[in-house]
Amino acid sequence: FPLSEVLRQSWRYRFDYSEIDNVASNASNLIKAQKGDRYLSLVGHNLFYDTRDSRINPTEGFGARLANDVAGLGGTVFYFRNLLSVNQYYSLAPGWILSADGTVGHILGLGEDVEIPDRFFLGGDSLRGFASAGVGPRDRTTKDSLGGEWTYHGGLQLRVPLGLPDELGISGRVFTDFGSLGSVSPSDSNVFDSGSLRASVGAGVGWMSPFGPINVDLGWAVL
Repeated sequence: FPLSEVLRQSWRYRFDYSEIDNVASNASNLIKAQKGDRYLSLVGHNLFYDTRDSRINPTEGFGARLANDVAGLGGTVFYFRNLLSVNQYYSLAPGWILSADGTVGHILGLGEDVEIPDRFFLGGDSLRGFASAGVGPRDRTTKDSLGGEWTYHGGLQLRVPLGLPDELGISGRVFTDFGSLGSVSPSDSNVFDSGSLRASVGAGVGWMSPFGPINVDLGWAVL
């Protein structure tokens, strides 16, 4: 529902049941400890501030989203999670769009440790040039990704025209992404958790298709 012309809010309730079973015998001991049934009962809200000229293909303006979730109104999972995302777009010249974005997140266990399925993961779409869940704490022996209880990531991107007719809706871009992920509780001496900054550079092509944006990116890790 709208609060003003540029501010809107949404509320949600989520309940689900999941079972973690058949964990590989050579998996991390911290993953094996997650075996069992889970009942998640969650209440959350999103607060959106948006002055962009388009939600699908913005060229100018600023957007921000604050999300807060509380799990534990019933169920067996208890946490408080916060996520803040911002993005800014600048039109430098016709077809040349500079954008910047950033996200920070934190999850806090309420009377218990945060379970792996509820933690943040980083890589793939959220950090181009890295494998999905390729950044952050992992088991030194098994190399299993364990997620993190805090995260930040962002990037800069320049959208450029390719000399094609505007009605095709095809453009190119160059970008750099950066971010990190950390904190595992419980932990042990077999967990690698440096929290170090990771970064990538890359290029891609985007198409504003009749079904929505379709993007193909190639990224390379540089840090």
